[in-house]
Amino acid sequence: MAPEDLAKNELEKLRKSGKLTFPIDPFKILHNAGIYVVLKSFEKLDGIIINDEDNCTIVGINSNENWQRQRFTAAHEYCHFIKDLNKEIGTTDYIECLKKSSKRIEKYANDFAGYLLMPTDELRTVCEQYKNKNGFIDFESITIIAEYFGVSFYSCLNRIAYGLNLIDGDISSESLRKRMWEYGVSAKRQELIENKIDSTLLSNVVSSMSFVMMDINKYTGQKFLQNYIYNDNKLEGVVIDRKQLNYILADLNFNGTNSQFFENDREEIVMTLGNFELQQYVINTRDNISFKNCGQLHSLLFKYVPYPDDNGKYRDETALLKRGTIQPVPYYEINDRINNLDKELQFFMENIDQYEIGEYIEQVAYFTYKFIVIHPFRDGNGRISRAIMNWLLIKKKIPPIYIDQKCRKEYYNALSKLDLEENPIPFIMFIKKRIIHTMLELHKYLFVDEIDEEEINEEAEVNEN
Repeated sequence: MAPEDLAKNELEKLRKSGKLTFPIDPFKILHNAGIYVVLKSFEKLDGIIINDEDNCTIVGINSNENWQRQRFTAAHEYCHFIKDLNKEIGTTDYIECLKKSSKRIEKYANDFAGYLLMPTDELRTVCEQYKNKNGFIDFESITIIAEYFGVSFYSCLNRIAYGLNLIDGDISSESLRKRMWEYGVSAKRQELIENKIDSTLLSNVVSSMSFVMMDINKYTGQKFLQNYIYNDNKLEGVVIDRKQLNYILADLNFNGTNSQFFENDREEIVMTLGNFELQQYVINTRDNISFKNCGQLHSLLFKYVPYPDDNGKYRDETALLKRGTIQPVPYYEINDRINNLDKELQFFMENIDQYEIGEYIEQVAYFTYKFIVIHPFRDGNGRISRAIMNWLLIKKKIPPIYIDQKCRKEYYNALSKLDLEENPIPFIMFIKKRIIHTMLELHKYLFVDEIDEEEINEEAEVNEN
């Protein structure tokens, strides 16, 4: 059977079950087949699939690759699962998928993956919506189409150029590479996500990503934490030089409780130490999340304040928000509001696996905003609300986010839309865009301008078949 036909069979199964939506989620397909997926830092492999004596199947995917490539590898390994892997009980079998392998079995799986993620019929239908007056697809439209399918710009371009013949002008390999460089894929994709993308397409982008949780003890985790605390401090008017901040965090990591900064009582130092404690807890803890424990988060944030009289305690007076368009609840309602919101949260967390990524983020936005409106503490509510938001994201294995100066206005405007119009869409979209921003930061290959020769060759092979 040709790889395209095998892919069509799998797509038909999804269609009959009512689960055929784009972007195709190859990780869910693996999960539904009872396959465990792990991300590993492979040097020579894109991925590996192993079936043990108990008929348990594990897929390993290279965590160093970009998210589109991880999706492609997941689809590739699924092909091996349904076609090549020996799943007889009592035997062990494995297939190593080497980078740039020329084996026939690997080329077949590559073709299958391409057709599964970007089916020809669906690609042709989508292209009909984006044809220009001359009947061709321009590069900006390809950027959008690639996001629709959750594939790289390059693979999408090659399929449209060589499979559908819808690219105007010279489409020789050399010419296409030159035209892509001149177009500037990285900048255009970021511009699309930041300024032009609609809510549905943005959900596609987020849902198509393979979320790689950070190890806070590794460089990427530490770097993210530095950026988070620097920008979160700045958002709250706690001014500290970035170099000094990095030095403080490095000293904390190296010296622990023997750090020289534990005895410092300067506000910017004290709040940096507290925020560091708070974020480390949120990122690393396995504790169950509860709004009833928000006082614990508050105590971490203000842990190093010289006279921490209010640590973890709800306010006992009226609060007025300078930027708020709806004011916080009366102080005597805080306890009841927190308890009621926590009941909603616990029911939500009990059913966490039933939510798709997009639906889950909508609920994260809901709970974050509801907590902001309660505003339970005298100070630190913004930082606590963002910590809770990240805690919720991490529970679903979605990377945490932070708010820098470039998106500060959008953040407050989105909250204002919720206050004044009860419109959650801007806040939901804001969170999704910041998730993509985190993926860009943690996954350095997310928006590369380099041309992946292997990927182009694989797509050319698909089109030739």
